[in-house]
Order: sequence, then structure tokens, then C-alpha cells
Amino acid sequence: MASTYTNQAAILGEIQYSDLIALTDDAPSTGDINQVVLNQVIQNASGYIDRKLANIYGQQLPFVTVPLSVANMAVTIACYRLYRRREVPDEKNKFYEEFKDISDFLNKVNKGEMHIDDVPARDFPQGALQSQPTLYGNQVFSGGRMVNSM
Repeated sequence: MASTYTNQAAILGEIQYSDLIALTDDAPSTGDINQVVLNQVIQNASGYIDRKLANIYGQQLPFVTVPLSVANMAVTIACYRLYRRREVPDEKNKFYEEFKDISDFLNKVNKGEMHIDDVPARDFPQGALQSQPTLYGNQVFSGGRMVNSM
């Protein structure tokens, strides 16, 4: 199994147990969380992050010690993808806006314009890295999550 940046417990912090069952339990229904489906969604979310960070953090991936910001992003991406697999349109997916913000942020990281908290980036001087909130557009990110819109 590939390295993952989140787990079922973290996802249950965002999605109710009964909803997680509904999002993963395929026909024939078992009435419980389908672990195979959930694990695949988690792996896909982690892989998405690795692909976006590969340009800057390539040899450090997958992270052995997962930065909190990466773990938080993985939860949001997995939750977004769980709803997408049930074909919930983006405008009705409560994780879409945050997913879009994370995706934009990761694209900036891939270009070397932003960085992940607490992870030394290739070709960045150590003093340029900080674990303070990051401003992106009119939004403030801390720990990989949007914490404020300006």
C-alpha cells in the first residue's frame, strides 16, 4: 500500500459516519463503510498531493513525517472526491470551494511561488521557509486550510 496522508478517523472528523457509509457502500450494499473504496479514495488524495508537489519536493515524497498542512489538505481532497464519486455536482459539494483553493495553492507550490509549512523545499534558502499563515490572493491559509478571507 502506498503512503497516505490521511485516514478514516480524520475523514470522520468532517463527514458523519452514516454519510461515509452512503458515500462508499456500493451495490450490493453491506450497510457499512466499504474499506476498499475508502482506502482507494485516500490513496488517490495522497497521490494528487504528491503529483502537485513533485516539482519542488520530489525526492522527499512521499513524506515520512506528514506536515499538518498536507494531512489537512488530504482530508479535504478525500472528502471532495467521496462526494464526486456519488456524482454530487461541484456547486452542491460542500468541500468544492476548499478543494479548489487547495488545488490553486498546490499549483503555486508546484511553480515554487508558495511552500508547504515546515518542509524544506528544494532550491529554497532555509530562512525563506516559515510556519506562519500564508496569504494567497485574498485568503489566509494555515496548516493547509483556509482560515480567513480578507
